[in-house]
Amino acid sequence: MDKAVWYYMVGEEKEGPVSHNELQRMLDSGEVDSSTRVWTQSQQEWLPISEVEHFNMTTLDEAPTIEIEKKVSYSRETDKDYIRTRPWIRFWARMLDYSLFIIVLAFFIGYFHIGLGIFSSYTGMVAIFLWVFVEAFLLSTVGTTPGKWLLRVSVRSENHQKLSFSAALSRSFSVWWLGMGAGLPIISLITMIVAAVKLNSSGMTSWDRRGELRVFHNKVGLTRTLIVILYFLCYAWVVSWGQLQIMNHQAV
Repeated sequence: MDKAVWYYMVGEEKEGPVSHNELQRMLDSGEVDSSTRVWTQSQQEWLPISEVEHFNMTTLDEAPTIEIEKKVSYSRETDKDYIRTRPWIRFWARMLDYSLFIIVLAFFIGYFHIGLGIFSSYTGMVAIFLWVFVEAFLLSTVGTTPGKWLLRVSVRSENHQKLSFSAALSRSFSVWWLGMGAGLPIISLITMIVAAVKLNSSGMTSWDRRGELRVFHNKVGLTRTLIVILYFLCYAWVVSWGQLQIMNHQAV
Protein backbone atom coordinates (compact mmCIF):
# COMPACT_ATOMS: atom_id res chain seq x y z
CA MET A 1 0.00 0.00 0.00
CA ASP A 2 1.37 3.42 -0.98
CA LYS A 3 1.66 5.49 2.19
CA ALA A 4 4.03 8.19 0.99
CA VAL A 5 2.59 11.68 1.38
CA TRP A 6 3.72 14.39 -1.02
CA TYR A 7 3.06 18.09 -1.54
CA TYR A 8 3.76 20.01 -4.75
CA MET A 9 3.84 23.62 -5.88
CA VAL A 10 1.58 25.10 -8.55
CA GLY A 11 2.93 28.57 -9.13
CA GLU A 12 3.27 30.03 -5.66
CA GLU A 13 0.59 27.86 -4.08
CA LYS A 14 1.16 24.55 -2.33
CA GLU A 15 -1.11 21.64 -3.20
CA GLY A 16 -1.60 18.26 -1.55
CA PRO A 17 -1.32 15.97 0.22
CA VAL A 18 -1.26 13.29 -2.50
CA SER A 19 0.17 9.79 -2.58
CA HIS A 20 3.38 8.84 -4.36
CA ASN A 21 1.51 6.98 -7.09
CA GLU A 22 -0.92 9.86 -7.62
CA LEU A 23 1.95 12.31 -8.04
CA GLN A 24 3.69 9.91 -10.43
CA ARG A 25 0.46 9.66 -12.44
CA MET A 26 0.26 13.45 -12.62
CA LEU A 27 3.84 13.53 -13.84
CA ASP A 28 3.13 10.93 -16.53
CA SER A 29 -0.02 12.73 -17.69
CA GLY A 30 1.67 16.14 -17.86
CA GLU A 31 -0.33 17.74 -15.03
CA VAL A 32 3.02 18.49 -13.41
CA ASP A 33 6.48 18.43 -15.01
CA SER A 34 9.99 17.50 -13.95
CA SER A 35 10.67 21.05 -12.72
CA THR A 36 7.71 21.04 -10.31
CA ARG A 37 8.96 21.38 -6.76
CA VAL A 38 7.82 18.67 -4.34
CA TRP A 39 8.24 17.93 -0.65
CA THR A 40 7.72 14.97 1.67
CA GLN A 41 8.67 14.38 5.28
CA SER A 42 11.99 12.69 4.47
CA GLN A 43 13.22 15.80 2.60
CA GLN A 44 14.75 18.84 4.25
CA GLU A 45 13.72 21.19 1.45
CA TRP A 46 11.53 21.50 -1.63
CA LEU A 47 13.14 19.90 -4.69
CA PRO A 48 12.26 19.60 -8.41
CA ILE A 49 10.81 16.18 -9.21
CA SER A 50 13.78 15.56 -11.54
CA GLU A 51 16.08 15.62 -8.48
CA VAL A 52 13.99 13.19 -6.44
CA GLU A 53 15.16 9.63 -6.99
CA HIS A 54 11.82 8.10 -6.01
CA PHE A 55 10.13 9.24 -9.21
CA ASN A 56 10.42 7.56 -12.58
CA MET A 57 10.48 9.90 -15.52
CA THR A 58 9.11 7.37 -18.01
CA THR A 59 6.65 4.94 -16.45
CA LEU A 60 4.54 4.70 -13.32
CA ASP A 61 4.74 0.93 -13.02
CA GLU A 62 8.44 0.96 -12.21
CA ALA A 63 8.15 3.69 -9.57
CA PRO A 64 9.09 2.31 -6.14
CA THR A 65 6.64 2.45 -3.26
CA ILE A 66 7.85 4.31 -0.21
CA GLU A 67 6.64 2.86 3.07
CA ILE A 68 6.52 4.91 6.24
CA GLU A 69 7.28 2.31 8.88
CA LYS A 70 7.17 4.60 11.89
CA LYS A 71 4.00 6.40 12.80
CA VAL A 72 4.45 10.16 12.66
CA SER A 73 3.22 11.99 15.74
CA TYR A 74 3.13 15.76 16.04
CA SER A 75 3.23 16.99 19.62
CA ARG A 76 2.56 20.45 18.31
CA GLU A 77 1.51 21.88 14.97
CA THR A 78 4.26 24.10 13.61
CA ASP A 79 4.58 26.86 11.05
CA LYS A 80 5.71 24.48 8.31
CA ASP A 81 4.05 24.96 4.94
CA TYR A 82 1.43 22.30 5.48
CA ILE A 83 0.64 22.40 9.21
CA ARG A 84 -0.53 25.58 10.94
CA THR A 85 -2.94 26.12 13.80
CA ARG A 86 -4.83 29.09 12.27
CA PRO A 87 -7.66 29.11 14.86
CA TRP A 88 -9.42 32.05 13.21
CA ILE A 89 -9.53 30.31 9.84
CA ARG A 90 -11.05 27.26 11.50
CA PHE A 91 -13.52 29.45 13.42
CA TRP A 92 -14.79 31.28 10.32
CA ALA A 93 -14.99 28.03 8.35
CA ARG A 94 -17.26 26.61 11.06
CA MET A 95 -19.34 29.80 11.30
CA LEU A 96 -19.80 29.70 7.53
CA ASP A 97 -21.00 26.09 7.76
CA TYR A 98 -23.42 26.90 10.59
CA SER A 99 -24.86 29.96 8.86
CA LEU A 100 -25.35 28.16 5.55
CA PHE A 101 -27.05 25.26 7.30
CA ILE A 102 -29.33 27.65 9.22
CA ILE A 103 -30.32 29.31 5.93
CA VAL A 104 -31.12 25.94 4.35
CA LEU A 105 -33.00 24.83 7.47
CA ALA A 106 -34.99 28.06 7.62
CA PHE A 107 -35.94 27.75 3.95
CA PHE A 108 -37.01 24.13 4.48
CA ILE A 109 -39.13 25.06 7.52
CA GLY A 110 -40.73 28.03 5.75
CA TYR A 111 -41.40 26.21 2.50
CA PHE A 112 -43.13 23.28 4.17
CA HIS A 113 -44.74 25.46 6.88
CA ILE A 114 -43.30 23.34 9.67
CA GLY A 115 -44.27 24.48 13.14
CA LEU A 116 -41.47 24.27 15.68
CA GLY A 117 -43.62 24.77 18.74
CA ILE A 118 -41.51 25.03 21.89
CA PHE A 119 -38.34 24.65 19.80
CA SER A 120 -38.93 27.97 18.00
CA SER A 121 -36.89 29.80 20.65
CA TYR A 122 -34.02 27.35 20.29
CA THR A 123 -33.64 27.24 16.52
CA GLY A 124 -29.92 28.03 16.63
CA MET A 125 -29.18 25.31 19.18
CA VAL A 126 -31.23 22.77 17.21
CA ALA A 127 -29.42 23.71 13.98
CA ILE A 128 -26.00 23.30 15.61
CA PHE A 129 -27.00 19.87 16.90
CA LEU A 130 -28.40 18.71 13.56
CA TRP A 131 -25.25 19.92 11.82
CA VAL A 132 -23.30 17.25 13.73
CA PHE A 133 -24.82 14.56 11.53
CA VAL A 134 -24.63 16.57 8.30
CA GLU A 135 -20.96 17.42 8.90
CA ALA A 136 -20.10 13.79 9.67
CA PHE A 137 -21.77 12.69 6.44
CA LEU A 138 -19.94 15.29 4.36
CA LEU A 139 -16.52 14.59 5.90
CA SER A 140 -16.88 10.86 5.35
CA THR A 141 -18.14 11.13 1.75
CA VAL A 142 -16.83 14.20 -0.06
CA GLY A 143 -14.13 14.84 2.55
CA THR A 144 -15.00 18.46 3.31
CA THR A 145 -17.76 20.94 4.14
CA PRO A 146 -18.67 24.21 2.36
CA GLY A 147 -16.84 26.35 4.92
CA LYS A 148 -13.76 24.12 5.01
CA TRP A 149 -13.66 23.94 1.22
CA LEU A 150 -13.87 27.71 0.79
CA LEU A 151 -11.19 28.41 3.40
CA ARG A 152 -9.10 25.42 2.27
CA VAL A 153 -9.17 23.49 5.53
CA SER A 154 -9.04 19.70 5.39
CA VAL A 155 -9.41 17.07 8.11
CA ARG A 156 -7.75 13.72 7.54
CA SER A 157 -6.97 10.56 9.47
CA GLU A 158 -3.46 9.74 10.65
CA ASN A 159 -2.95 7.98 7.28
CA HIS A 160 -4.07 11.14 5.46
CA GLN A 161 -7.31 9.50 4.30
CA LYS A 162 -10.90 10.75 4.50
CA LEU A 163 -12.55 10.02 7.84
CA SER A 164 -14.88 7.10 8.30
CA PHE A 165 -18.43 8.06 9.24
CA SER A 166 -17.96 6.87 12.84
CA ALA A 167 -14.72 8.87 13.22
CA ALA A 168 -16.31 11.95 11.64
CA LEU A 169 -19.41 11.61 13.84
CA SER A 170 -17.29 11.26 16.98
CA ARG A 171 -15.30 14.38 16.02
CA SER A 172 -18.45 16.39 15.22
CA PHE A 173 -20.05 15.48 18.54
CA SER A 174 -16.87 16.50 20.38
CA VAL A 175 -16.80 19.84 18.56
CA TRP A 176 -20.50 20.35 19.33
CA TRP A 177 -20.02 19.71 23.05
CA LEU A 178 -16.41 20.66 23.85
CA GLY A 179 -15.95 23.35 21.23
CA MET A 180 -19.41 24.92 20.97
CA GLY A 181 -20.91 24.13 24.37
CA ALA A 182 -23.98 22.68 22.64
CA GLY A 183 -24.84 26.23 21.54
CA LEU A 184 -25.79 27.28 25.07
CA PRO A 185 -25.43 31.05 25.65
CA ILE A 186 -22.31 32.04 27.62
CA ILE A 187 -21.27 28.37 27.85
CA SER A 188 -20.53 28.27 24.13
CA LEU A 189 -18.38 31.41 24.41
CA ILE A 190 -16.37 29.88 27.26
CA THR A 191 -15.82 26.57 25.46
CA MET A 192 -14.74 28.34 22.26
CA ILE A 193 -12.19 30.43 24.18
CA VAL A 194 -10.85 27.36 26.00
CA ALA A 195 -10.58 25.42 22.72
CA ALA A 196 -8.76 28.32 21.04
CA VAL A 197 -6.29 28.60 23.94
CA LYS A 198 -5.57 24.87 23.82
CA LEU A 199 -5.13 24.98 20.05
CA ASN A 200 -2.62 27.84 20.31
CA SER A 201 -0.70 26.30 23.20
CA SER A 202 -0.55 22.63 22.17
CA GLY A 203 -1.11 22.91 18.42
CA MET A 204 -4.09 20.52 18.45
CA THR A 205 -7.63 20.51 19.75
CA SER A 206 -8.62 17.84 22.25
CA TRP A 207 -10.95 16.13 19.77
CA ASP A 208 -8.32 15.92 17.02
CA ARG A 209 -5.73 14.60 19.48
CA ARG A 210 -8.16 11.97 20.79
CA GLY A 211 -9.08 10.82 17.29
CA GLU A 212 -5.46 11.06 16.04
CA LEU A 213 -6.64 13.37 13.27
CA ARG A 214 -4.73 15.96 11.27
CA VAL A 215 -6.02 19.38 10.17
CA PHE A 216 -4.30 20.89 7.13
CA HIS A 217 -4.43 24.44 5.79
CA ASN A 218 -3.66 25.58 2.27
CA LYS A 219 -3.29 29.19 1.20
CA VAL A 220 -6.72 30.87 1.13
CA GLY A 221 -5.90 33.65 -1.31
CA LEU A 222 -7.45 37.08 -1.84
CA THR A 223 -10.43 35.91 -3.92
CA ARG A 224 -11.69 33.42 -1.36
CA THR A 225 -11.12 35.92 1.44
CA LEU A 226 -13.24 38.53 -0.33
CA ILE A 227 -15.98 35.96 -1.00
CA VAL A 228 -16.12 35.09 2.71
CA ILE A 229 -16.24 38.75 3.76
CA LEU A 230 -19.00 39.50 1.23
CA TYR A 231 -20.96 36.44 2.33
CA PHE A 232 -20.96 37.40 6.01
CA LEU A 233 -21.89 41.00 5.21
CA CYS A 234 -24.87 39.72 3.20
CA TYR A 235 -25.73 37.22 5.93
CA ALA A 236 -25.70 39.94 8.60
CA TRP A 237 -27.96 42.11 6.44
CA VAL A 238 -30.43 39.26 5.83
CA VAL A 239 -30.58 38.39 9.53
CA SER A 240 -31.13 42.05 10.50
CA TRP A 241 -33.82 42.42 7.85
CA GLY A 242 -35.55 39.23 9.02
CA GLN A 243 -35.55 40.35 12.66
CA LEU A 244 -36.97 43.71 11.63
CA GLN A 245 -39.78 42.00 9.72
CA ILE A 246 -40.60 39.86 12.74
CA MET A 247 -40.71 42.91 15.02
CA ASN A 248 -42.99 44.76 12.59
CA HIS A 249 -45.27 41.74 12.34
CA GLN A 250 -45.51 41.45 16.11
CA ALA A 251 -46.23 45.19 16.41
CA VAL A 252 -49.16 44.85 14.00
